[in-house]
Amino acid sequence: MDPLKVLIVDDDPMVAEINKSFTEAVAGFTVVGVAKNGREALELCAARKPDLVILDIYMPETDGLEVLASLRQGSAPVDVIMITAANDSATISKVLRCGIAGYIIKPFKFERYRAVLEAYRDFRYKAAVQPSLSQADLDAILAVKLGHDPKDIPKNFHVNTFNAIIDYLSRQTVPRSAEEVAQGTGVSRVTARRYLEYLVTQGQLQMVLEYLSVGRPLHRFKLKTRDGL
Repeated sequence: MDPLKVLIVDDDPMVAEINKSFTEAVAGFTVVGVAKNGREALELCAARKPDLVILDIYMPETDGLEVLASLRQGSAPVDVIMITAANDSATISKVLRCGIAGYIIKPFKFERYRAVLEAYRDFRYKAAVQPSLSQADLDAILAVKLGHDPKDIPKNFHVNTFNAIIDYLSRQTVPRSAEEVAQGTGVSRVTARRYLEYLVTQGQLQMVLEYLSVGRPLHRFKLKTRDGL
């Protein structure tokens, strides 16, 4: 299979060059262009037909969210990996609904970048040669998309449940209890509690105690941003 064609989009020339060098350091990819703003990104997408766009959100003229929306409205056959400083749950939730192959929050290390690209590459290669995909194939790319390494997920835990819980919490404006998460995702309360507590230990969720007038305090959970709030 030919190398996957990549378009890098970032208004910071230094960051764009880093992303370009990182991409070219991963086998199976070739960079076909670098855009410094959203308008240029759309023009290069039309002209060079990349397989993958590495896209920033905060840019002048047309931002990354507008670029992603334009690509999806036009049904362009291109995948997108977001690399951005945006870590608020509203933005992440909006981007996920538009369909992306990965989301990396700045700053990041090459190991993280490589893991996302390798998962995406392996998925594309398998999809090209196999008439159907296994659950393990899907889990591999879904796990990396939302920040999990499939090798690190404990036994008897499932990527789809992690994704469902994170997606549910990303759409909430206030912390939610295990019971509310269970109702919102369709899993049992015991299962929700087990996953929530694990995500807290991994630093992805924050547990908030709500003290009641009687009885034990109620444990509520919310996504944890990079500043810990």
